[in-house]
Amino acid sequence: MTNDISVLFSGGPDSTLAALYAMERAERVHLLTFHHRLMQRTQRHRSVAEELRETFGADRIVALEEDIDALHRRCYFTRMGKRIVRYRTLYIPWVCGACKMAMHFRAIVYNRENGIRTTYDGANEEAEAYFPAQTKGYIEVMKGLYQSYGMQYDCPVYDIARTDEKAEERGLLSLRDTKKEHVFFSTQHTCLVGLLIHAHARLYYRPFRGKSRMERLASELLAQMIDDCSCLLPEMTP
Repeated sequence: MTNDISVLFSGGPDSTLAALYAMERAERVHLLTFHHRLMQRTQRHRSVAEELRETFGADRIVALEEDIDALHRRCYFTRMGKRIVRYRTLYIPWVCGACKMAMHFRAIVYNRENGIRTTYDGANEEAEAYFPAQTKGYIEVMKGLYQSYGMQYDCPVYDIARTDEKAEERGLLSLRDTKKEHVFFSTQHTCLVGLLIHAHARLYYRPFRGKSRMERLASELLAQMIDDCSCLLPEMTP
């Protein structure tokens, strides 16, 4: 068993099940919850974090909640015009992609500061159809970024359906039927921009552009964004 694992934690069923898997593999689990001005109801994850503390012990749960609005905006706007020209779509320079990338950047810094070598994410295959940041191509690029810092990035619940039921089986009652919720969620934030991107992907981009194109562009853009925003990352040397 390792000492510590960090988890990108929204309080939803996917990230919560990822945290439960981390509990099985680590002495302490660091719940990293990041938010910015486009998110609403950002405190809802706290009820799930508290239930994790009550179930597994407060000494095993470390919770960090942080506003990353400035970092998110820098990731989004840095050389955005170049990306729009290159990829010829407003869908690909996405707010969601910049949001998730900012979360990863901050997680890497947090890991470095606390000697953590592994980060879990709740990315799930059910969402990859309409969120580029949850496609396999995006995940593989992000794995490479973590590896460059001597860290491991993993999505242990990626191919698991009904993660709310799996979490409930492990005793977390607050996750019951959360996979059936839409627009407004009982245990995690709501992002109206994310909902617009979801609708755009489901109704236009994926049906007319295709799954393989979306995944290829997601991974290509992420690699470009990481390069464009490399100044926001810590030095590679430990």
